[in-house]
Amino acid sequence: MKLVIVTQDDIFYLPLFFKHFFEQLNQKDYHVEMVAILSAFNENCFALAKRMYNFYGFHGFLREGFRYATRKILGNLYLYDNSIQSLAEKHGIKVEKINNVNNPSFIHLFKSKKPDVILSVAASQIFGKNLLSIPKWGCINVHCAKLPKYRGMMPNFWAMYRGESKTGITIHTIDEEIDKGKIIVQEEIDILPDETWDSLIKRSKVASACLVIEALAMIKDGSVRLKNYEGESFYFSFPSKKDIKRFRERGYRLL
Repeated sequence: MKLVIVTQDDIFYLPLFFKHFFEQLNQKDYHVEMVAILSAFNENCFALAKRMYNFYGFHGFLREGFRYATRKILGNLYLYDNSIQSLAEKHGIKVEKINNVNNPSFIHLFKSKKPDVILSVAASQIFGKNLLSIPKWGCINVHCAKLPKYRGMMPNFWAMYRGESKTGITIHTIDEEIDKGKIIVQEEIDILPDETWDSLIKRSKVASACLVIEALAMIKDGSVRLKNYEGESFYFSFPSKKDIKRFRERGYRLL
């Protein structure tokens, strides 16, 4: 089975997914043709820094900013090898930095890979019709929440914010509406006592790597039974300053 992966530039959480995914993937049965990396949140550096400052607050922003700068500098000096790019290259996988996943030149590149599946792992752009039509089987997405209840951005944050005792992971097909494809496989994850948003996201990324491999095996052997969503459906956007304040007032921590 040939795979193309589309993700975004992140050095904190997504490398956890890719480390476990690449280590567990049987490369005799699954060949990753390319990993395409988009900009984080599809924003420039200034807009991303502003978003992160509003999210973490002054002290958290300094802490995470220092971690980010350190890893970037060490990565450029080839002294830090846990970026998405370095993890892919360790396994002989080609990496492409792209600015628009629906650009005709990149559509042509994706077509040339002749993938059976295009896998979205926190891709920061919406897939258009031309991209969705490329893979033989289809496009699938990793969503770190149980759908349809927690559609949209930052689902782990919103599950904690709303006092849930469990969150989940959903591997689903992609169509033109956000997080509204059909479910391939889904599982629950407990939100532990004294859990931080940071620790929950890390556990979710590791668990989702295992679940994606399970979903790919189902696709490969033809055992997939696609399910429609059932229950309440909500779409969440990136938290505002008020949301983050209330999150903390309810006794939760980001870091």
